[in-house]
Amino acid sequence: MSLDPRSKIDPEEDTVFEEETQDTPMEASSSPGLTSKTSAGEAKVVMDSASLELLKGSTIDYTVELIGSQFKVVNNPRATSSCGCGTSFDVTEG
Repeated sequence: MSLDPRSKIDPEEDTVFEEETQDTPMEASSSPGLTSKTSAGEAKVVMDSASLELLKGSTIDYTVELIGSQFKVVNNPRATSSCGCGTSFDVTEG
């Protein structure tokens, strides 16, 4: 799954999430201020605005390895460094 423009996406492999998609308010029982982003009705990602700012332009990749499966943030244009497991990273200011 990717947060990049559609021109860089393989439609057979990636689910696209863009800021231009319609925001759907979360149910009343959910945390206030959160919205859901959908693309082509295929999947949903729920995150706050601050997280979306950190992940803009990134790709979120699902990997399956002997030690387990996980989502990894890769190709983050704001990341200055990241851990070997792909789950945490440092970002540039701005």
